[in-house]
Amino acid sequence: MTRARTEMGWETADSAVWQPCSLEAENVAKTVISWSITINVVMSMGTLNAGLLAPEQTYLQQSVALLMWGVLIYASAFVRPCLRLAFNLDTLAIVAFYSFATISVLWTNLSLAAFMKAAALAITTFGAFCLITRVEIDDLVKATARGLFVLIAASVLCAVFVPDIGIDHTWMHNGQWQGVFDSKQTLGFAGTYLMFFACYRKITGQAWLPFLVTFLLAATCVLLSESRGAGALALVACALVLTSLWSVRCMKVYAVLPCVMCVAALVLILYFYVTGYDSIHVFDSTIDFTERTFIWQYAIGHFDDAPLLGFGINGFWTNPTIYDYFEQSHGWVLDNYHNGYIAVLIETGFVGYVLFMASIFLFSKKVLYLISERAIDRFHCALIIGFVFLNFQTNFTETTFLRSTMFTAVLLVTFFLAVCRPVPSPSSQPS
Repeated sequence: MTRARTEMGWETADSAVWQPCSLEAENVAKTVISWSITINVVMSMGTLNAGLLAPEQTYLQQSVALLMWGVLIYASAFVRPCLRLAFNLDTLAIVAFYSFATISVLWTNLSLAAFMKAAALAITTFGAFCLITRVEIDDLVKATARGLFVLIAASVLCAVFVPDIGIDHTWMHNGQWQGVFDSKQTLGFAGTYLMFFACYRKITGQAWLPFLVTFLLAATCVLLSESRGAGALALVACALVLTSLWSVRCMKVYAVLPCVMCVAALVLILYFYVTGYDSIHVFDSTIDFTERTFIWQYAIGHFDDAPLLGFGINGFWTNPTIYDYFEQSHGWVLDNYHNGYIAVLIETGFVGYVLFMASIFLFSKKVLYLISERAIDRFHCALIIGFVFLNFQTNFTETTFLRSTMFTAVLLVTFFLAVCRPVPSPSSQPS
């Protein structure tokens, strides 16, 4: 039996016995998967501007994104596995958390929207498994960056040539870029992710000209949308990748950052739960993160209503009593927690948050083990660490955890699964 090498550098039985229909069919399937990723990114990274797609037709974006996941899952059946996952405790924790989040729809108001979100979460989670087992990480990054570049380039063209669409003219954000999206924040975060992936692709061999064009366009959108914090976060994530490649010690320190951020989020949650404040008080200063803390405190204040299992996925803001009371109290309301950690706690309760914390702890532990055993490509490990840091930091002010159709949210699950690989025994390593 011939023995094939996998992305992690070691042979697996799966890759040895897998026989695709034909090499031509496999190549076609890989091309289909690559372009389905790109289209998925374009459709799922944020709601398009009303000047491009009417608000009542935004469901078309989600429909196309889910269709692309279906295409990807089907095409993956014709592709030889490039990575075998081991069903260990780290894998079990991740699967348990996302399974629990999916079935939590059963204790919501059982609306059609909640069932659709749960179904989408189940599909995209399985899609994440197909991605990491059938697509090489560098090819995945390339296809993702291509989709982000389409969005950013189109946003620049809209802002320059169609300012009625590309520039926000509301009194609050007058003059700030929003590109093809319906909000400047979405443009800022799309630019942030593109900056990060552009840096990684340059490190792994991309030519200078494509890198400069991509990075500068992304940075321009970040700056002119006034998402400077997101831009700075992208640079920090890029610095993490670079220093990880220079020093294994740095890589090990960065591997535990997700655990540190989860603990920090828990402290933040306890602060609002215990004090009941709707903002953070530091000496004589009051911090509300542009009134985001009002939402945080309101959601945490309802934790005791469903402490063990939570309100279920999409089950909090869809409650008319909860929604209307916030609007009456503040004069505005958004069905968004603006904090991913609080979203996990409120929608999946204490049980879900424990599973979430366990999966993050085991993720960091497994990464440290893979680094010590040299059982993962160093570039890929740096990429995973940087991307996870970027996502976890973003979730302090935005909600991307459990976003069933947003591609970068699914990519986070994909990278979690990427470390759920078996570690070869010393006797199987080449001399």
